[in-house]
Amino acid sequence: MSARRRIAVGWAVLCLAGLAATFALGTEPSADTRRSPGGEPTPTGTYAVDCRELADDVAQARAEAERERREALAPSATPVRPNATLRTVMVPEECVDEFEDRGLMTR
Repeated sequence: MSARRRIAVGWAVLCLAGLAATFALGTEPSADTRRSPGGEPTPTGTYAVDCRELADDVAQARAEAERERREALAPSATPVRPNATLRTVMVPEECVDEFEDRGLMTR
């Protein structure tokens, strides 16, 4: 086999291996989801969401913003240039009940 032919075969093998690896990484493993009692798949692994932790983070951020606002409005406070931060959080569907129970849902 000539050197050019070996290089072409090697290149083709590498391309096919790359395509196979890309396909394998792009597909979701079917064993990664479990069924909940309601029959809907429950995400696990990197897709799992801790609703309580997410709600705690949002509640803590709101409490801190409210505390900073009150400190800025206090008569004894030194004049400070106002600082405002706007944060939008998309709540996963499975966490809506947790956010509504805590009164964190605004539209």
